[in-house]
Amino acid sequence: MSNNDNILDAGDKNSGPRTCPECGFQFSLLLFVKRYVMKFGFPKWTCPNCRKFIKYNYTKSNLIGVVIFVICIFLFLFLQSKFGLDLPTYIFLFPYFFLVLIQLNFDRFEKY
Repeated sequence: MSNNDNILDAGDKNSGPRTCPECGFQFSLLLFVKRYVMKFGFPKWTCPNCRKFIKYNYTKSNLIGVVIFVICIFLFLFLQSKFGLDLPTYIFLFPYFFLVLIQLNFDRFEKY
């Protein structure tokens, strides 16, 4: 199979989750979360492979995070009222952080 017979064009190759749109470098989930926490609020990131600027959309991920947070609170309150359990409040944070990590696993970058 030659290079001309490639099914994916260059735009599709570099559009995966946590992938640089310029060079196709895929951030590991650990590196992505570390940068997400350390650069919170700054949409301009630098790709460690090609050193070009890429943009991360915090608005979308924050909106999804708030929706997940509200769902987890309602689920926690429902379980507490339905079964009469006196659960510590921090127990609802475990599924919240798990769902947020899943959401961050599929986030995408844009060209800056």
